[in-house]
Amino acid sequence: MTNFQAIILQNHGILVACPSIESTLAYYITLERCCQVQLLVDAAAASGRPDRKPKIIPDEEAAEVWKTVGVPVKGSFSGLCLLSDLENREGVSFQL
Repeated sequence: MTNFQAIILQNHGILVACPSIESTLAYYITLERCCQVQLLVDAAAASGRPDRKPKIIPDEEAAEVWKTVGVPVKGSFSGLCLLSDLENREGVSFQL
């Protein structure tokens, strides 16, 4: 996967690989939610109403967001909370 942490496989779904299980979990859930939002945006835009055109985020703004949330240590931190929540809901403790 070279320098990428995630890829979208056409007709198959998403694949995420990070240095830790926590960051992998965080980026998987985040990417899944982003894909769901994109599908909703596409459906709204397809309605033909002019007030429902998607807003394109400039590359510079996307790069700034990536600097804030896209580094593995931040994914690992977010993933700790997600993993803890999953353990509580499932009633198990995952051995890392």
